[in-house]
Amino acid sequence: MDRMYFPALSDEDMKLPFYVTSAGSWRHQTHINRQGEFPDYQWIQCIKGRGELHVNDEVYIIKENEGMFLTRHVPHEYYPVTSEWQVCWVSFNGSVMDDIMLSLQFINSGKIVLTNAESLYRMLQELMNRLEENHTFSTMQCSELLYSVILKLRQDSVYIESKSRLQQITQLNPVLRYIEEYYHQPLTLEVLAQQLSVTEQYTCLLFQQSLGIRPFEYVTRVRIQKAKKLLLKNNQISVQDVARQVGYEHPSYFIKRFKEQENVTPTIFRKMYFS
Repeated sequence: MDRMYFPALSDEDMKLPFYVTSAGSWRHQTHINRQGEFPDYQWIQCIKGRGELHVNDEVYIIKENEGMFLTRHVPHEYYPVTSEWQVCWVSFNGSVMDDIMLSLQFINSGKIVLTNAESLYRMLQELMNRLEENHTFSTMQCSELLYSVILKLRQDSVYIESKSRLQQITQLNPVLRYIEEYYHQPLTLEVLAQQLSVTEQYTCLLFQQSLGIRPFEYVTRVRIQKAKKLLLKNNQISVQDVARQVGYEHPSYFIKRFKEQENVTPTIFRKMYFS
């Protein structure tokens, strides 16, 4: 039978590190198409039949022992491709949920293949039973169960199909262009994250996954490359002026970062090209 639960959350409930916003099961999942308005994380597990998920320009077939992990505000679409597509789901959020998802590497929306789907299904059923009781302590109990579900999901994931490296770099393009244009100005992680409309933590993860470095390591590399061009373009310009033109207020710090990148000081670098 179909089940659905939407707990009435108080302001105090929503201060919890993590809490359930909805849970349920459908004997036959219908067509869903969201443009990014859904505010919560979602886990939707296939019990029987098959469906198709469209997210992040990827298409996945979701069948038994598999499920869909969907991040907050991500546009997505899914629908059945068999006469019956039975699923169960939980949606969730929390005051530190972004950090938890980051630490567990649940970053990209996509398909998850499970090694022990039955065990996770039982945990979701227990979660729904707690929501059905609807008593004073159910929110706290459900938060406790939710954390167990998330950890179980992490433990039983064979793999998570996520964005390719090229797609991740494409997502970074707005901030890469911003750095290219404003490298000479003071930059903060907050400003960089704003170019992507994501959190600072997620910005760091995108850089790490796609480029293998932290955001400000990338900024440093851009600045040093610009500095090398300035040093060779005009051999009369001082190292201090070069430092200021590429975004370093203190020449000593610029020299330190330059040597870390190039294994020589700016002065020696210039001498290598001008005798």
